[in-house]
Amino acid sequence: MKAADRLALVTLSRAPWDLGPLTPRQIAGKVIEPVTIVDPKTGKASNPNGVIRTRRETWVERYLRKGKLSAAQANAAEQLAEAAQGRRGRDMLASMVKVDTSASDFDPAVAHLDRRRRFHAMWAAIPASCRPAVEHVVLNDHSLRSMAGCNSGKAEARYLDRLQRGLEALTR
Repeated sequence: MKAADRLALVTLSRAPWDLGPLTPRQIAGKVIEPVTIVDPKTGKASNPNGVIRTRRETWVERYLRKGKLSAAQANAAEQLAEAAQGRRGRDMLASMVKVDTSASDFDPAVAHLDRRRRFHAMWAAIPASCRPAVEHVVLNDHSLRSMAGCNSGKAEARYLDRLQRGLEALTR
């Protein structure tokens, strides 16, 4: 499907509220999807109001769509990115966790520590030679072409191989 055909699918009749500019440059690299609500009792997803949203496509999703990553590698990348949310050591204010004193079983401090522990375990499983590529694409959400020293197709293929091997190590 050409870019012009994809743009024809986005009309204001499908989205009567303001989604922002719908020019080709504004929606390039974005995914238009329905906002579904999952019923906790039945597990069925529904969208009663027909609400749709746009979100930016990550570089892992782009590489998966282009066939450069397998589904297992993309799932491993998603798990690593989710676990990386526990790395709040850079920002001291974000690392302060408010303790929930309600009667629920969910404790945000424990969830934060579990994510951090899972991230470090996953990071240790990645070979050291593959870590820069994995960090650049999965954790920082940048393309392989923007890596230092990636100025040709041969260099991009080398970094893609390192990314694939690093994510493959997580699937074992």
